[in-house]
Amino acid sequence: MTYAVQGRAPATVGEDRRSVVARRMRELLSPYRGGVYDLVAYHLGWTDVRGRPVAAPGGKLLRPLLCLAAAGGYGDERAALDAAVAIELLHAFSLVHDDIEDGDTERRHRPTLWALRGVPLAINAGDSLFALSHRVLIDAVASLPAPDAVRALRIFEDATLRMIEGQHADLEYESRPTVTVEQYLQMTSGKTGALIGASLALGGLFGGAPDRDVDTLRDAGVAIGVAFQAVDDALSAWGDAARTGKAVGNDAARGKKSLPVVLRGTLNGDGRDPEAALRSATRALAREYAERGRALLRRTAMRPEGIADIEAMIDFILERDN
Repeated sequence: MTYAVQGRAPATVGEDRRSVVARRMRELLSPYRGGVYDLVAYHLGWTDVRGRPVAAPGGKLLRPLLCLAAAGGYGDERAALDAAVAIELLHAFSLVHDDIEDGDTERRHRPTLWALRGVPLAINAGDSLFALSHRVLIDAVASLPAPDAVRALRIFEDATLRMIEGQHADLEYESRPTVTVEQYLQMTSGKTGALIGASLALGGLFGGAPDRDVDTLRDAGVAIGVAFQAVDDALSAWGDAARTGKAVGNDAARGKKSLPVVLRGTLNGDGRDPEAALRSATRALAREYAERGRALLRRTAMRPEGIADIEAMIDFILERDN
């Protein structure tokens, strides 16, 4: 399967992986209906504000796509499908809580869950997604040999902890007058990089990758995650709200130490437009970490077509406008 970068979530030539993941998510969550699960369905983009079904899947599903691509680079990507769903559910959990913590009232051109139904119910729905993600992964690892099953669970739990640690640092940094580039990189390696790292590592593990490759894939994913967050920070500062679905400038208003804020104090005046220089430096860091991810991928025994699939998604990350 190959990808084309078209300014949106990458798609396969035939039936795309997004459709496969979205359908499997609906299948696995179909027993969970009513009550809190109605809020889960809304957050996942399956229903509108009135609870009416929506056909299109919500979100880019980038993390499960990376998981499947990594699995397909070694073996049958279908073996990693439920793990890919677990990853997306964990990501969805993090977004519910992130919206509350950041006070964001809109995501993907719709009211965020807390803005629509209040903070207590949104927290409850986020907790449900957390539990569902773990339930799906526990069932998925039953197909693996016991040592691999334990390793998969550890990768998932370690990523969960690192993601939460990174989110804590991101929030705590808002009260600091300054943050160094090194502190920013450590924070975003957890907040964003950890789950993308787990996506590649779990895909490789379910696909039959050698042990050393699983570790390398996780490191590659962390680097790709840093690149993703750098682009995300650029879009938060300079993007088009009509494209991103979120208000531009909210991060700066809250005092969030996004990459442009962190880099601003490191640039030397050289006669250039300071804002243009800041944009350039932000994008340069994204490209640097994307290249680190590519270099690590090329050290693995993954088949060339699998690496090409993942590199196309890296291109999408660097070029995306939403």
